[in-house]
Amino acid sequence: MITAGIRNQMVQVNTTTKEIRVFTPPPPNPLGDLQPFNDFYSGPNGMYFTQTTGNVISYFDYATEKFTNYPVPTPEGSPLGMFYASDGMAYFAEFLGQKLGRLDPATGTITEFPLPASLLGPAVIRVETEGRYIWFTAFLGDGLGRFDMQTGEVAAYTYPVPLAFPSEDTLSGDGRIWISTATQNTLVYFNQSTSAFTSIVKPQTAVVAPVSLPFEFNIGINYGPGNAIWFTEAITNRIGRYQL
Repeated sequence: MITAGIRNQMVQVNTTTKEIRVFTPPPPNPLGDLQPFNDFYSGPNGMYFTQTTGNVISYFDYATEKFTNYPVPTPEGSPLGMFYASDGMAYFAEFLGQKLGRLDPATGTITEFPLPASLLGPAVIRVETEGRYIWFTAFLGDGLGRFDMQTGEVAAYTYPVPLAFPSEDTLSGDGRIWISTATQNTLVYFNQSTSAFTSIVKPQTAVVAPVSLPFEFNIGINYGPGNAIWFTEAITNRIGRYQL
């Protein structure tokens, strides 16, 4: 399934028959979700996704093909970065609310956890380690955050190059946490043992910081397929691979 953020829809593509089906969730308000920031993450029996401008977490049940909406308690929290964790909870970042949210699928209850200013603008949760920690990017805080699912404790790690705007994160097979940097043409990894960041500058970059030239606008990053980091360049309209 894919999202069509501008239209506030979910699209299902049958890879065998090529059939395309479109599902439109009931809007939480007349605006619905007018931004293409909504994203989703699969749970055991359905898909959890954010409606950013609608300030709602939604769930699509695979069997019934019905939607359920869960309003975010903080007004204008702007949920992003949906993630279904091993504890059976659905987590999300509140970009403007400066919190992490946790949805209990069994009860429909949302619990919020305030974040320190050093993790300003939490954006995307895509990493879990040790069956206990989830990791998220701090877009405006130039950092990486770690949330302990058992205790609720938050740890912050600041990337040393300012104005990088970390966007997404991913976990490689050797345990390193990688982040994309929206304004800088770099692939960055975080070593959990040393708490150190290492930056890899992409070829043909003339200026690295504060804004790289030529500007590529790095957003998406993912480990695999293969032992490689895959990334997007929105300005150049390219997908890149860094072999590990």
